[in-house]
Formats: sequence, structure tokens, C-alpha cells
Amino acid sequence: MPQYEPEAWRDADEPAGDPSVREQCRLLDLLGRINYRILSGNRVYVEVGGVVYKTIYGGYWRSVFTGIEHYLLHCEQVSSAVWKEEKTTAIDLPIAYSNGGWTTQGHSLSFILNRD
Repeated sequence: MPQYEPEAWRDADEPAGDPSVREQCRLLDLLGRINYRILSGNRVYVEVGGVVYKTIYGGYWRSVFTGIEHYLLHCEQVSSAVWKEEKTTAIDLPIAYSNGGWTTQGHSLSFILNRD
């Protein structure tokens, strides 16, 4: 039986320190802005690894068992003609902190919100 490893979804090759309180606040502010745009009727798209996703919402949760905080973007794939396939295209893109800032699957989140 596999043993539980906290935060095993994070890329082990990428050096990561603990984010400061300021960095955590900046990410929660970004997730709030993304959610506000979506609730206002605007679309937020993210490109990760050459695949384009429409963001449905930005999320945060903390495990009551381990105390580990998780950040994510819940998205739906919109590129590569996925509407032709009869499968769900929803995906959770986990957000992790690294020395380069906040990333999802190794790609920076710095430029998600562009000015209109």
C-alpha cells in the first residue's frame, strides 16, 4: 500500500522555500482578482505547456488533518478541439511556490491578469 507523502504533487526537482506571509497574501490577492473577473462576466485564460485553459475559479484550501495549504486554478481545456471529444476537460492546476515565485506546473503566474 502506498505511503502518504504531504505535498507529493509538487515538483521535487524544483527548489522551493516556504513562502513568506507577504507572498501568500499576494497569491490570495491574485486568486481574488481572478475570481472577481470571472464573477464580473470576464474570461480569464491561462496557457500552460502549450495548452490553453479557461479558468473557472481560483481556489485555496487547508487540510484539517495535515495543516498543509493548497492553492489551485480550476480550469477547463479550450485548445486542441476538445469539444469534439466526449470527455470532461476540467483540470485542477496546482499552484506552488518556488524561488522564482508562484508557478503552476513550472510556469509563472506573473502574467495571468493582463490589463484590458
